[in-house]
Amino acid sequence: MSKSSVHTLLTTLDQRGYVRRLDDQRYTIGIRAWQVGCVATPLWMSRVAGPYMTELVNKVADGAALAVLDGVETVCIQLVESTQVVRVHDNIGNRCLAWCVSNGISMLATMQDEEVLRLLPDPLPRPTEFSFASEAEVLDKLAEVRAVGHSLMRRTWRPDTSGISLPVRGADNRTVAALCVSMPDYRATPDRLDETLAELRHTVRQIEREFGVTEPDASPFPIQKGVLAAQ
Repeated sequence: MSKSSVHTLLTTLDQRGYVRRLDDQRYTIGIRAWQVGCVATPLWMSRVAGPYMTELVNKVADGAALAVLDGVETVCIQLVESTQVVRVHDNIGNRCLAWCVSNGISMLATMQDEEVLRLLPDPLPRPTEFSFASEAEVLDKLAEVRAVGHSLMRRTWRPDTSGISLPVRGADNRTVAALCVSMPDYRATPDRLDETLAELRHTVRQIEREFGVTEPDASPFPIQKGVLAAQ
């Protein structure tokens, strides 16, 4: 774009409060953009879930993150970090490839395989050597999640981290988010994972009650249909 076009756009945005011109002639995000962002994002979910997530972290001693699905990426909307010296660090607003992280796999597992395949890129980017290399591997993992009721991902996003997650449903009993607990991979022992999963289930039930779920015992995972499920 030409400088004159950019200047015209910035002047309009400045007048409407979406950007603010600084004394040194640079621009920064304005308050109006922040207000629109608050309305456009699931801010209410993060506010409701926050206290329950803090309680969860106090019990399991590892960090918890609430994420929503945006296309084939997860977006972190709430985060409570562990107080341990060695911990998994994240930031609110961070995006991850859904097929590489536990909360993404949790949400994908609540969809039909055909829907998932329409989202997945070809080829699949692989952040680590443990990441899925094909659509078939992703579908196999989703079938496993539906069978056991939760997702466990190890070293698929970062080579030294693990995450365990459950989907979170809203008032219409459809999945709206996923809650995960992440930890350094060396701490992801079977006993620790079992203890974490029990606390995670309890926390998800509390959050879903606040979200207005009317069928707390119903499975969030649909019965798969079509040829892909049969294969």
